[in-house]
Formats: sequence, C-alpha cells, structure tokens
Amino acid sequence: MRFLITNDDGFDAPGLAALYQSLLPLGDVTVVAPATCHSSKGHAVDTKNTIRVERRHVEPFGEIYIVHSSPADCIRVGMRHLLQSPPDLVLAGINPGANLGVDLFYSGTAAAAREGALLGVPAIALSRLLNSNIAVDWDVLSKHVTRVVRRIMEPEYRLPIGHFWNINFPTVAEEDYPGEMTLAPQGVEPHAVAFKVVEQAENYEILEYSAQYRDRGRCELCDVHHVFEQRITATPVGPSLTSGASFSMQSRVSLANATCAD
Repeated sequence: MRFLITNDDGFDAPGLAALYQSLLPLGDVTVVAPATCHSSKGHAVDTKNTIRVERRHVEPFGEIYIVHSSPADCIRVGMRHLLQSPPDLVLAGINPGANLGVDLFYSGTAAAAREGALLGVPAIALSRLLNSNIAVDWDVLSKHVTRVVRRIMEPEYRLPIGHFWNINFPTVAEEDYPGEMTLAPQGVEPHAVAFKVVEQAENYEILEYSAQYRDRGRCELCDVHHVFEQRITATPVGPSLTSGASFSMQSRVSLANATCAD
C-alpha cells in the first residue's frame, strides 16, 4: 500500500509523526505537510499566488515535502505534482482536537481528506478529542490508528469516489480505548458561539472567542454524542452540499410574475 499523508497543524506536529508511525506496518508513506498551522481554516486553496515546496529531511519521517500553503493544497501538490501515480489512500491527521459535526466546515484536517477524495482516492481524516486532564499518548494512539485503518480499508467499508471517512477518537486513559468503532452520522447542531470583549475604545472592540466546545448541541445518534460518550466514531462524508429539501432539482421555476425592485 502507498499512503499520502498531511495535517493542518504543520509538518512538525506530533500528531503527524504518530500517523506516520501508525502506517509504517501497512506500507510506504509519503509526507506532504504544511509549513505552518492551518487549523480551522477549512478547504482553502491558493490559485492566485505561487506555492513554495521544500524537500527536507525531518525526523522521524526522513525526506518529506513541506508546502507553504493549506492542507488541501498539500494534497493537490502531492497528487498532481510530486507523486508519479496516485496513492492507494490519503490520510490527514492525527488532529489534536476532535473534528465532529459542523466542525467539518472549518476543519483543515477534513478538507485535506476531502480533497484527496475529490481527486479520486480513498481518504480518511483522523482526530482525537482533547481534555486538559488527560494528555495524549501519541505512541499508544498510533497503535489504535493502525487497527482502525486496517479495518476501514477492508472492501466492505470502501466509499464511492468523492466520499471520505471522518474518524474521531475519544478522550480516555490510553489503555481504555474502546475495542469497537461506532458508525455514526454527522451532527448538524451549531456550536454554542460566544465572544467576550477583551479591549474596548470609542470606535472599536477586540473580541475573544469564549464558547466551550463541550457545550455544543448534539443529538443522541450523531458523532458528537458518541465521541463524548467515549466511543471511537467513523462517519462517511459525501461531497455534495445540495440540500435534501423536497424540490425537484430539474424543475424550471418561472420568474414571469416576480417583480423587480423599482
């Protein structure tokens, strides 16, 4: 197996090294990662400016490619410029922080996996819920990622082109990771968005995001609920943003009687 991996935290993040170690027993790994952190910057790509790509020796990987652009651009550069042929699997992560529910609209980790899927290769995004009281043991988590990737690569879990798996690990004592994986739909409830004023003057305010991640809404069947209940979740994510509302997508709607503004 040939793997292409990236992340949204930068090439020197411990989660990327853990992902690399998890895949070594399974095949050959090419690392194409961003030069700096792009967390929560979504599916940004740069088609207007030049992109610097460095080839550098970095432990524990050996030779890697460092891209001065977004995670999605890392996958574009990797698949369309650096690799001679497509990889068997694209993976992004391991992100220190969950990517659940509506996080997928913001997540650079999910964006990288989505880009690989859109370019025709099976893809997985991997994240781990954080809790300040339980540190991440990346070595232990890496071993669990190996197990999960082995399972999700089996033919029965193969998704259509353009779709990818979004996998989240809960916050647990590292030896207590569940022995099973829960398939769950993406939650659609919004975050508990809130801000506080940290500086104020006559003509401006400076705000700081103050909402708590765990205060977000969740339904009992969705990925958010299951990960907060200490389950490993896997969510199949599709490429279409077309609403499922009950309109015929081939309908032609007359505008003849719709008035224009005066």
